Amino acid sequence: MRSSYWSEDDEDTVAAACAAADLSFALSGQAIPADHALALCEAVIGILPWLASVPGAGLRLALGTESGNGWQRDEGKGAIIYLPGRARLVLRLPQKRLEDARALAGSTLRICGWQLRVGEPRVVALLPAATLYARHVVDEADDENGLLYQVAQAIEALGPKPRKIMCGRCRRIATVGRELATRSVMVAGLAPRDSLELMANGVGTGRLLGCGLFVPYKRPVMPGREADQ
Repeated sequence: MRSSYWSEDDEDTVAAACAAADLSFALSGQAIPADHALALCEAVIGILPWLASVPGAGLRLALGTESGNGWQRDEGKGAIIYLPGRARLVLRLPQKRLEDARALAGSTLRICGWQLRVGEPRVVALLPAATLYARHVVDEADDENGLLYQVAQAIEALGPKPRKIMCGRCRRIATVGRELATRSVMVAGLAPRDSLELMANGVGTGRLLGCGLFVPYKRPVMPGREADQ
């Protein structure tokens, strides 16, 4: 028998109380430069100028699995990414700003000579997951151990004590006058409420360049095997 003093978080209830959500726009176009973060940010802010002043607002492209079946995305200088049919432009925003951001629908973004047409959006609730992944987290000191400490401190400031943090691949993002060093980061062993706190708040700087934004981790599908998530 469950004690009357035993309580657990219901994941649907926790998710409904989350202060942020994703607004996911359909996206069509031929291709985009691999190093597109700054140009994309500027194009979106040109249409939604208030976005730059919203604390915690984030912007990213959802382009599908990075690698699989031997394929890996080319990220060299001058490389381009051909857009898959299910590409999405995703804004992470406080719930109260979601309606304002719908003004982006129907616009055409010009990114370094390429055009992206923005379709209708849908609201995607942030759902808790025990393991979260960020493709980019800004590494100010360009030092993996330093970044691990930085991420741990940022998570502890939100309340949860991180149990497992691992850094991955190092990348570079071109910005005005300099390049940002970033690393992918995985955080595991999160309780549902802590998971949502981390997704809603993110870690570090560069949120509108796609940095510090965590999503539930999904293992890539291997040839001959079914996805286990």
